[in-house]
Amino acid sequence: MGNREYGDEAAIYEMAIMESRRKEAEIPNDIKNGYVIIDDKHIPFSERNIIEGKLYMTIPEGFVLMPLEAAEVKYPNKNRPTIIYTNETGSVTVNFSLTPDELDNEDVEDACEYLQQVITKMHPSSEIISSTVIEGDARIGIFDFVIPALDDEIYNLMFIFPLDGQFILGTFNCSHSEMAGWQDIANQMIQSIRIVQDKRGH
Repeated sequence: MGNREYGDEAAIYEMAIMESRRKEAEIPNDIKNGYVIIDDKHIPFSERNIIEGKLYMTIPEGFVLMPLEAAEVKYPNKNRPTIIYTNETGSVTVNFSLTPDELDNEDVEDACEYLQQVITKMHPSSEIISSTVIEGDARIGIFDFVIPALDDEIYNLMFIFPLDGQFILGTFNCSHSEMAGWQDIANQMIQSIRIVQDKRGH
């Protein structure tokens, strides 16, 4: 009798798990819900202050600032990004470069097209997958592409925008094998960007 009761409880528990997964599968993967499911993993999201008092973005809670030693390995060029957030394995990152150049809202589209030309010249085998400009606290130019790497291709989603007149260049990247799970989520992360401009109103 006891074994049968245990078996019934196990079956009920398994059914409850399956029902929970079914309901989660019906919920769109939207970071506004506070979490997403990628490769059967529950990934919580929250807004993070990227640049003190000026730039905010909703990113995975598990992302941390990449230590300098790891950044020097991943980005050996001295012109590495200024701010790099990464998952625990370093396979998925979102970074920001605070460039010395100026950028205004009206120049975002032209700057985006120029960067695409630079990318395709540097990586002739790569093609721009998509390109758009979204309106928000600032105009944000977005485009994505895949480039070859030693052991896997790398998916890149670049985005540019002005912050107090300064040219900010951001990049989300992950391995091509992770692209299917992250591509839409990365776009949502960019759309979550919140900017507090100074009183000059660039």
